[in-house]
Amino acid sequence: MKTKIKLCGFKNIEDINYASSLDIDYLGMIFVKNLPRTINKDVARAATKICKDNNIKTVGVFLDQDATEISEILKSVDLDVIQLHGNENISDFYILNKPLIKRMSISEYMRNGPIHNSHHGCMYLIDSTNEQMQGGTGQSFDWNLLDGDISPETLFIAGGLKPDNILDLLTLYTPHCVDVSSGIEYKVGHKDHALMSEFVNKVRTYNEE
Repeated sequence: MKTKIKLCGFKNIEDINYASSLDIDYLGMIFVKNLPRTINKDVARAATKICKDNNIKTVGVFLDQDATEISEILKSVDLDVIQLHGNENISDFYILNKPLIKRMSISEYMRNGPIHNSHHGCMYLIDSTNEQMQGGTGQSFDWNLLDGDISPETLFIAGGLKPDNILDLLTLYTPHCVDVSSGIEYKVGHKDHALMSEFVNKVRTYNEE
């Protein structure tokens, strides 16, 4: 299975333009207010066009925002996928008619047991556990906790991924998609183009082996 790549946490058009030149599958933008990586709607609108022109799916990241609020954003920003990072009830968002990604911390996974894709069209993202932050922490988790009961074709792995450790993950487990944000930055919200390229190249080279 070819592992897909999601680069996330974009807010600057220069970084988005560069990302769109790489062989990636998803580009993530954060629509939670007042965070260091929150994107401006005008930039997000431009990003959707750039990504569509390059066959890249755009992902909007939301945190405990209801379907009505997200629907209003979708009127002006034509996102391909909705990512839910809080305590949302997945079924409340079917009305959006968009593919869904639901974040789950590794501790939630350990409490709840194997993921069974009971929600039609929903994919899952397993991330590190942090009580203060819902993602973007730069912290990884013990990938040995992932087991064969997880359906890899619906699973995204995040949490502390970077060029230096991505091959360590892929030799242990092959998810649908690897998701990176802080691991390709030189400071919060600002992407390091060399790290972006290195990350993508390492995943693609592994896929070809």
